[in-house]
Amino acid sequence: AVTGPDTAAATYFFPQYYRENYFSSDTLYSEQLAGRSGVAGDPIPYTIRGDNFFTALLLFCLMLFIVSVAHSQRFIIRQLRDFFYLHHNDTNIRETSGELHFQLFLVLLNCLLLSIASYQYVHDYIDTTFVVTDYQMLGIFLGSFILYYLAKGFLYAVVNSVFFKYSLNKHWLKLLLFLTATESVLLFPVVMLIVYFDLSFEKAVYYFVFTLILIKILTIYKSWSIFFRQNGAFLQIFLYFCTLEIVPLSGLVVGLRVLVQNLKLIF
Repeated sequence: AVTGPDTAAATYFFPQYYRENYFSSDTLYSEQLAGRSGVAGDPIPYTIRGDNFFTALLLFCLMLFIVSVAHSQRFIIRQLRDFFYLHHNDTNIRETSGELHFQLFLVLLNCLLLSIASYQYVHDYIDTTFVVTDYQMLGIFLGSFILYYLAKGFLYAVVNSVFFKYSLNKHWLKLLLFLTATESVLLFPVVMLIVYFDLSFEKAVYYFVFTLILIKILTIYKSWSIFFRQNGAFLQIFLYFCTLEIVPLSGLVVGLRVLVQNLKLIF
């Protein structure tokens, strides 16, 4: 017979009619407690929606975003009003420190949203096992996008300082910051739908492509109106755009693809 703590626990928790049977009064009868049956179930895979840290982080970003927009309404309206207006002197944009911090927060939020979307895509369509943890994988994506935007801003600053005036270069960097912040506003809803409402990437990819094309068209328009409108150089804008927009974006995509392939856990 098997006795011990398990038998005592079973005796304590089971009702009397479960513990009594036909042979209970027999002196040769002793209780035996069978071991656990069955097999262990598969562990639940990691998801961002089930992560309390990222849920709290996204809720915090949402609340901070709402508060920031409420305090920056005049700045947003002024930027949208002046965006398509061709000034004779496009260097008179002044921003307060609060408006600058608001845009920097949106740029960081954009990097976070893109890293979450990239992780979700890799998890659903490429692989689920890597040599790093899920937090580290998200951190790698986040660092890659931050590095991408820093490198693009640095390239713009270096190239424009060679060919254009300092005032035009400064004005362009402010507009580039505003366009990146606008991109985060456009991507926030669809990323929330992907993470918490199971929106498939087959449907979300159209929205991502539309947002990317829209931002690039606006970028071409403002770069032409600031740098090339008075010179009449229409064809040079495409060379300028491909060098400073398409090449860094292609490098980011190729770099992330190589990075993911090297981090995959091969059995």
